[in-house]
Amino acid sequence: MTGKFITQWFYASLTSETKPAGFFGTKSKEVYSDRHVDFDEYASLLQQMYERYDEAGYDVINVVPIAMGQSENCTRKNGDYVGDVGFSITRGAVVVGKRRDG
Repeated sequence: MTGKFITQWFYASLTSETKPAGFFGTKSKEVYSDRHVDFDEYASLLQQMYERYDEAGYDVINVVPIAMGQSENCTRKNGDYVGDVGFSITRGAVVVGKRRDG
């Protein structure tokens, strides 16, 4: 790492669950959610970034969240389409560090 300021970014994985698949549900498949981030992984990645900066002689001065936009169809109970609904999830971050003087 060089320079007075540095930046690095990371993304955390989306959560998943195992759902039955195949004929009579005899198989299973991994299904990822567009709405849920693995925040245990997110926290671990952020901690690793802080420790890496500290070892290299930098202090973290800012963490900028990375939000990913999503949308879904919105329908009434009878199935009529009424539009799209937008939302965002925090999926990662840009971490900014400043070199320690001395």
